[in-house]
Amino acid sequence: MADNSHESAGSASAAPPELRASTGYLLTRLGAESRRRWARMLAAHGMTPHHYGALMTLENVKVTHQQHLAELIGVDPRNAVSVVDFLERQGLIERTRDPADRRRHAIRLTADGRTTVETLRRAGEGIERDMLDGLTGDERFALHTLLQRLFEVTVDR
Repeated sequence: MADNSHESAGSASAAPPELRASTGYLLTRLGAESRRRWARMLAAHGMTPHHYGALMTLENVKVTHQQHLAELIGVDPRNAVSVVDFLERQGLIERTRDPADRRRHAIRLTADGRTTVETLRRAGEGIERDMLDGLTGDERFALHTLLQRLFEVTVDR
């Protein structure tokens, strides 16, 4: 008889109880599932997480230069070139000479870029709704509050 134990290895219910008892394991698995869903949604729009990060950052900062954008999205400045080039070719951002420093280009969203950000935001909200669908409103609020607090004491210290 063939061993089919590997077939359910990907499901959370197949995880041994000692792993499911670990908060770190649960955070890791849920983070991986969230990233997988986001990556699939972004790929359906022809984008990567770096493209999305650049668009969302530009929506918030309005105008910046390429090196600063790279810092803000956590990408090596050399790798940011391909991200910015792609977004410009898609008509989602524009580069203009920075009046404060002629050696730099100011980068900003175009009207199509703002529309794309809104489309991606709605799709992301759908992913979040799907992932949290099994929780009540109070449970969602409690989870968000706890995650926000954990973020503050670990990442934002």
